[in-house]
Amino acid sequence: MDIKKPIWLYVLVVVSVIVLCSVLLSRIGGKNAGPEMEAIAEQNKKLAEQDSKLAEQDKKLAGQDKRLTELERIARKIDEIQAQLNTRKIDIKDYDMLLIKEMIEKQVKLNVRSGDRLKIGVVSVEKIFQDCKRSVKYREEAIAERDRANAELGKLKAEIDAEKEGLKTLKAGSSDYMVLMKEVLTKQANLQVQQTFYEQQMALKEQKMVEELYKDILRETSEVAKQKDLDLVFERSEPELSAPSAKELTVTISTHKLVYSGELLDITDEVMARLDSEE
Repeated sequence: MDIKKPIWLYVLVVVSVIVLCSVLLSRIGGKNAGPEMEAIAEQNKKLAEQDSKLAEQDKKLAGQDKRLTELERIARKIDEIQAQLNTRKIDIKDYDMLLIKEMIEKQVKLNVRSGDRLKIGVVSVEKIFQDCKRSVKYREEAIAERDRANAELGKLKAEIDAEKEGLKTLKAGSSDYMVLMKEVLTKQANLQVQQTFYEQQMALKEQKMVEELYKDILRETSEVAKQKDLDLVFERSEPELSAPSAKELTVTISTHKLVYSGELLDITDEVMARLDSEE
């Protein structure tokens, strides 16, 4: 009996150690797997949200298709009724009145359901650039500034021409000739620099004006479109077909997208009026 007792104690200790190690390993594995499981759950949640949005879009598209199909059916029915009326001599009998009444009811339904269609407007950016107060004012200022620059350059050119004539009265290679020649060359270089400067300065001013005005046109167009409850606004301008080359004409034609606007609402004047009120 005394020999067996230590063996059972040893077995009990071994079993306890094994159980304790298993518990520790399971806890450690659970901690490591926690972040991965959370990431998977978050990804599954995002996928479920995307599936929900796609299902909602499919539902809206199906509803639109259904409305369009119904509109087409009503339109065909109206055409049939009108054809019947056109082929019969109406003497205001009961049957004729029923046909007229049915046609009116169908037309009313069609008009009501046509409210689901997009409301589209057009605006001529080219006309606004040409006629708005800001453009007119800029052109006047640009012309005045160009005239001032031309006057300064013309004065400098006249001095150069006069000094060139003076060179003819001097002996070539003399000290006076060389001094005057240096002055002429210096003024010519200065003339070229000033010409380049004025041209670049005017180009940068025009670019800045065009950028700012176009941004304001977009802003005011958006405001008018909201007031008119428009869904879309297209740019409507006549293409410039008198291009200097076939390549430029091809570019003009390829970039002119709106070929026909029909009875679409033109909001050009209202947009220009809002721009002019800011001046």
